[in-house]
Amino acid sequence: MHRYLLALLLALPMAMAVAPAPAGELSPEDSAALRKEVQAMMDAFARGDTELIIARTHPSLKQLAGGDEAYARATRDTVKALRKAGVTIISDEAGVPGRTYAAGDEEVCFVPRQSLLRVREAPMRSTSFMVAVRRVGTTQWRYLDGAAMLDNPALPALEPGVTLPRDGMEAL
Repeated sequence: MHRYLLALLLALPMAMAVAPAPAGELSPEDSAALRKEVQAMMDAFARGDTELIIARTHPSLKQLAGGDEAYARATRDTVKALRKAGVTIISDEAGVPGRTYAAGDEEVCFVPRQSLLRVREAPMRSTSFMVAVRRVGTTQWRYLDGAAMLDNPALPALEPGVTLPRDGMEAL
């Protein structure tokens, strides 16, 4: 009997450690910090600096790209290709993060983005979002571009019924 009770007591903390993430609201401080961090990443991208993006990308996207080195190479190549194609970022603004959603042992938050671009000489407006992901109980976020989430909705596995934010591009 004591062995079963001991096993139950040992299993309870382990079960709690893998419990699904609760959905909820960010505190005003967490929301402001998250928005600031996303803005810093977008500013770095606009300057052509890929290192912050590479460092803060969620591991699931790096694995999908073939590992850390392959992802880093692809990110650097993408920035070079965009510049060569005549894409210039005029402005890029992070919006207010929304609520969090459960994703297994992680939680996800969508951060809206509004960007003004110049593609060659044509002005464009992009409405998109960043996906912030963190392990439950931690404070460090990792990121996916919303396009990665739209192309691979299983990254990370969201709770059923979550609607992804709007994404689109329009000529001005």
